[in-house]
Amino acid sequence: MICTQCGRPASRYTVTAEGRVREVVLCPSCYAVLLAGAREERGPVRRCPACGMAIEDYRRTGLVGCAECYRYFRRELLPAVRDLQGSVTHTGKTPGADAGENYELLLERARLRTHMEQCLLKGDDAEAERLREQIKALNAAIRGERV
Repeated sequence: MICTQCGRPASRYTVTAEGRVREVVLCPSCYAVLLAGAREERGPVRRCPACGMAIEDYRRTGLVGCAECYRYFRRELLPAVRDLQGSVTHTGKTPGADAGENYELLLERARLRTHMEQCLLKGDDAEAERLREQIKALNAAIRGERV
């Protein structure tokens, strides 16, 4: 394709302006000029309060600047995430075959560690020590040792 403005190699872009959707064939330079003009018409550029990234930066690179960007640009990012991953809900990974029957024990150990850390932060040393002993017993069970 050839840019309709300058004749250099170009790409096809879908542009929405004044409620109308149209396709344009522009080179990267002419497209940047078109975007700059659109930004001036829209007013100030919204930037992530944590890292300063603008949504135009995401559109150009396909990368967000930080975790806060996902919250701040949620409305703009959700359609892209849905298209790329098929869903906007994170399901995570399940443990591999090596976790096997220890999976439940590993989950319980993680839960106990979290609870123990909360107890330590609150200053409940006795409860934290009780949880520490339970974690030791779980570690032994995970290794296959008798307690």
